[in-house]
Amino acid sequence: MISNFNNMRSGLRASAALQALALLGAGLTAGGLAAAPAAAQDFTTGALVGSVTDASGARVTEGTVTVRSNAQGFTRTVSINSDGSFRVQTLPTGQYTVTVTAGGNPPLTDQVSINPGANNTYTFTVGGSVGTATTETGDDIVVTGSVQRGNDFGSNTGGLNIGDVSQLLNNTPIARNQTALIALSPGVSLGDTAFGNLPSIGGATVAENAYYVNGLNVTNFRNFVGANNPPIEFYRSIDVKSFGLSAEFGRALGGFTTVVTKSGSNDWEAGAVIAYSPDALRDDSPNTYAAFNQNDYSEDVEANFYLSGPIIKDRLFFYALYNPNYTRTQDSSITGGNRLTTVNSSPFFGGKLDFIIADGHRLEGTYFRNKQTFRTNYDAFNGTTQAIGAPQGTLIEKQGGDNFVVTYTGQFTDWLSLSGAYGENHDERVQQPAPIRAFAQSFLTGTTTTASGFNSANNRDDDTRKFYRADADVYVNLLGSHHFRAGYEREELTSVTDTRYAGDYRYEIGVVAATTTAPRFPFIDRYFYENIGTFKSLNESFYIQDSWSLLDDRLTLQLGIRNDKFSNDALDGTTYFKSGDQWGPRLGASFDVFGDKRTSIRGTWSRYFLPVATNTNIRLGGAELYYRQRFAFPAGASPDVRDANGLPAGLTIGADGNITSLGALTGSRVCPAGGPNAGQACFSITSDGVQGPTDTLVSSSLAPSYTDEWSVGVQHRIGDWDFSLTYLNRRLGRTLDDVAIDAAVLKYCAANGIAGCDDVWSGFHQYVLANPGDDITVRLDGDCAVSARQCEVATLTANDLGFPAASRNYDSVQFQFNKPFRDGWQVGGSYVWTRLRGNYEGAVKSDIGQDDAGLTQDFDQPGLLDNSYGPLANGREHAFKLFGAVKLFEGVRFGANLFFESPRKFSCYGYHPTDAFAAIYGEASYYCRQPQFSSNGGVTTNLPLFGDPDYFGLNGQVRYPVQRGSAFQSNWRKQIDVNLGYDIAALPGSFVSIDVFNVFNFKSKIDYNEFGENADGEINSRFGQPIGYQAPRAVRFTLGLRFGGGSASRGGDSNTN
Repeated sequence: MISNFNNMRSGLRASAALQALALLGAGLTAGGLAAAPAAAQDFTTGALVGSVTDASGARVTEGTVTVRSNAQGFTRTVSINSDGSFRVQTLPTGQYTVTVTAGGNPPLTDQVSINPGANNTYTFTVGGSVGTATTETGDDIVVTGSVQRGNDFGSNTGGLNIGDVSQLLNNTPIARNQTALIALSPGVSLGDTAFGNLPSIGGATVAENAYYVNGLNVTNFRNFVGANNPPIEFYRSIDVKSFGLSAEFGRALGGFTTVVTKSGSNDWEAGAVIAYSPDALRDDSPNTYAAFNQNDYSEDVEANFYLSGPIIKDRLFFYALYNPNYTRTQDSSITGGNRLTTVNSSPFFGGKLDFIIADGHRLEGTYFRNKQTFRTNYDAFNGTTQAIGAPQGTLIEKQGGDNFVVTYTGQFTDWLSLSGAYGENHDERVQQPAPIRAFAQSFLTGTTTTASGFNSANNRDDDTRKFYRADADVYVNLLGSHHFRAGYEREELTSVTDTRYAGDYRYEIGVVAATTTAPRFPFIDRYFYENIGTFKSLNESFYIQDSWSLLDDRLTLQLGIRNDKFSNDALDGTTYFKSGDQWGPRLGASFDVFGDKRTSIRGTWSRYFLPVATNTNIRLGGAELYYRQRFAFPAGASPDVRDANGLPAGLTIGADGNITSLGALTGSRVCPAGGPNAGQACFSITSDGVQGPTDTLVSSSLAPSYTDEWSVGVQHRIGDWDFSLTYLNRRLGRTLDDVAIDAAVLKYCAANGIAGCDDVWSGFHQYVLANPGDDITVRLDGDCAVSARQCEVATLTANDLGFPAASRNYDSVQFQFNKPFRDGWQVGGSYVWTRLRGNYEGAVKSDIGQDDAGLTQDFDQPGLLDNSYGPLANGREHAFKLFGAVKLFEGVRFGANLFFESPRKFSCYGYHPTDAFAAIYGEASYYCRQPQFSSNGGVTTNLPLFGDPDYFGLNGQVRYPVQRGSAFQSNWRKQIDVNLGYDIAALPGSFVSIDVFNVFNFKSKIDYNEFGENADGEINSRFGQPIGYQAPRAVRFTLGLRFGGGSASRGGDSNTN
C-alpha cells in the first residue's frame, strides 16, 4: 500500500499535522490485523526495518531515521546504511512517529505501528512530486514523499497478528475471549466441547498449543489443556503463530500464541468498557435425549475499569485494570437427573509498569490475578415432567492464581541487544462438593444415568511454574547482513495433587446378561481412588537463529536450531524420564521476486517437540491407588424395579451417599493393603497405591513426542490488499503414551522359559510409558520370589507388543487475504482445505473427552488400534472465514464475522470381538453391533477369559469393523455474526455497540453419541443421536467510555495493517 506524506506550509499547527498524518496514512497507523508473518524479535517487542530511496528509485546512502514513541515519548535515531537500509530493533508494540532526513530533501514524517515479534518493513521515498492535501481542520499540507509497506522477509511464520485487540472487538462481532480471536486465523478449528472452548491449530489437539502473556508461559502444564489467561480487555495485541516458528518458540506441536498487554503512556487515561449479554435475547438449542435445552439460561456481565498514565513523564508509566464480572448459567440434564445453576462473580485485577531507564533500555513488570470461583447448585430434575425438585448439593470449583513477569531489554550498541526475564505462573484448581456424597451411576435404563449423588469430584491441585530467560540479538555484515538471535530458557514446574472420590467411593449399577453357563447377574461396582503427592519437572531450551539477507536483501535465509531438554520426577523425587538433547531445526527461505518487497516466495522446514505433562508424573510416577469391587444385589433388590434415575428399589443409601446394602463380593484378586478394603476381594486393580520402581514404568529408550513440518507459499501485496497462498504439511514423527505390556511379557516368558508369569501379567498389571511402534526395554514388575527372571530387564519387540506407530498426517492449502481499514472499510478472511488422517488424535481423545496427556486410552491395548486409521476429530475439509467492518456514515459503523466449516467425521465404538484385553475396556474399539454396518463383514465374538466361555454374554455376538471416522458425519457448521456501533463524538474513543451472534440462529448438530453399544454390550439405541448443537443466537450490548489520552485511535475508526 502506498501513502503520501507531508511537510507543513508555514503556520500549520503540529496537532493538525498529526491529524493529517492519520488521515493520509490511515493504512499505516494503529494496527488491527496483519496476515504478514512474524520475525524473531521476542515476545513483546518488534523491529522497524526498511530502506530509503529517492524519487528516481535509487537508494539513499546517508541520512538518519528517528523513531519516537507516541505513547511514551522515547526516541531512537539510527543512521541509514550505505545500501540505503536501516533497522531500529527492540521497539515495544505501539504507534510511532518516524522522521526520515536524507539527501538534502525535506524531512519525511509518518506514523507506523510496531507489532510484536515482527520485522515491520517499509520503503520510504524522499523528495519527488510536490502536491497538497487538506486536513479535517482545513489546514493545508505539502506532500513531499511516500511510503510503501512491504512483506516481512525476516521470517516465514504464518498465522495472524492482531495489533489492537480492543479496536477489533469494537468494530467486529467477536466473542470477548482468546479462543474467538485465535479462531480468526486460517488453519484453526474449534476443539471438542468436552475440553471447554479451546482451539485446534494445524491439525494438533487442543492440548498441544502454547500460550504466553508478556513472555510468561501461562499454558496449563499439568495436561496442556488451556491456559491461565487474563481477560481480553488486558490485551493490547495477540499474535497467533500457526506454522514456520523460529527457533525461540517451542514446546508446542500445534500453535504458539503470544499476548502483549496494555501499557501506560504520557497521557492520563481512564475509562470503562461494559459488555452485557442478557438471557432474554438469547435463543435455546433444541432438546436432546440427554439434555432439556429449552429451559437453558445464560446471562453475562463483564465490566472493565482502567486507569493509566505517567508516574514520571517519559520515564515511568503504569496501566491498571479492574475487571468485576458476573455470569449465571442454567442447564437441565435428563440423563443426570439434575438442574445445574452455575454462578461466577470473581473479579480480576492486574497491571503493568514500564520504566525507561534510558533510551534503548527498559524494565517492564506485569502482574495479574485471575482467581475464579464457580458455584454450581444441583437440583433434582425430572426429564419426563421437566419438574425441578429438591436441592441435591453444591459443587465449588476454583481455578487461577497470581502471575507476574519482569523483563529487561537493553540496546547496548547498534549491533547488540540483550534481554532477560523472570516470572511465575500459579494455578490452583479445586473441586469440592457440599455436602460430600458418593456418586452412583446406573446402566439399567438403556443409557447412563445418575442414580444417586451429583458429582464424584473431590480434589485440590496446585501448579507453580518459575521461569528464567535470557536472549541476545547481534547484527553483523558478512557476505550479506545477519541477525543472530540466541537465548536460553528454564522452567521449573511443581504440581501438588490431592485427588479422591467424594464420599470415598464411586458406584456403577448394571446387569451382566444371562449366558449358557450362568444366569443374569445384577451387580454393583464400587470404585476407590486416591492419589496424593508433590511432583516436579524441568524444561530447558537454548536456541540460535540467523536471519541472513543476501543478494541486496532479495534472498533471506532462516537458519535456526533449537535444543530442548525435558525431565520428569516421580513422587519420591527420583527422575524417571530425561529426554536428553532434542534438536529441532528451524529452516526457511524467502525470495523477493521483483525486488519491491511486495511479492515473496517462501518455504520452511521445522521440527517441534512436546514436553511430558506433569499429569504423567502423577498418574505413572505416583502412589496411585485405584481398584474396583463387584457386589451382587442384596436380597430384596431387583434391577427391574427402579426409579426414573435408574436406582433399584431395595438399595439403601447412607448419609454420605454410599450404598450400604450390598450383596456378596465377587472377584479373584485381593484388594491392596493401602486402601480401606485391604484384604477383601477385588474385581480389578488398576494401581495398588505403591510407587513402582521407575525402571518398571518407563522404557529406557523413551523419547518425547515430535512433529515435522514443511511449508511452501507465496505472499503478494496489491495496493492495500495482502494475499497469501500456502501449502502446509505436518507429520507426527513420534509420540509417547502408556501401553499395557502384559501380552508381550507373556510371550517373552514363554520364549524364555520363565515360570509363573500368567499369575502376574493378567492384561493390566504393567503399564509402561513408551513410544508406540518401537521396541520397549524395561524392568519386568513381576514376583521375584517365584522367579528372579520375572524382575529382569527385558527388551520386548515391537512385533510382540503389537502396537503400530502413532500416525497423524496433516495437509492443508491456506488462502488468506486482508485489506486494512482505509476509505471507510476493512476486510479479512481465509479459505482452508484440510486433510487430517491417522490412528492417533494426540494429547487428548475427543471421542470420549479424555484429557490425560501421555496417558490416553489409544495405546492401552493393541486391539484398540484395530481399524483406527481414518479422519481425525479435528479435521474439517473446508473452512471459510470472512470478517470486516464498514463506516456507514459519520459515527456509525457496521461489522460482520462469517464462519462456515464442513462436517466432523464420527465413529462407532463397541466391544472388541477377539482381543480379550481390549474388550475389558468395554465399548472402546472400532467394532460395534450396529446392523447398518453389516456390509463391512461381521466378526463373531470369541473372548475366553476368567474361565467364562461366554465372557459375560458377549461371546457369539456378531460385531462389525467400522473404520475410524466412517460411521457418519455432523452438519456443516454455519455462523454469521453482525455488529452495529456508534461512536460518541463528545468523548473521543467512546462508543456504544450491539452484537448479534448467529444472527440467523443456525442450529447445526456438532456433537453426537458415538457408542454403538451400551456398557452391557447390547445395541445402543441412542447411537448417532445429537448431544450438542452450535451456540444459539445471542445478543451483546457494549458501552465503552474513554477519558483523556492524546489520540482518538481508540474509537470506532480502527485502522488496520
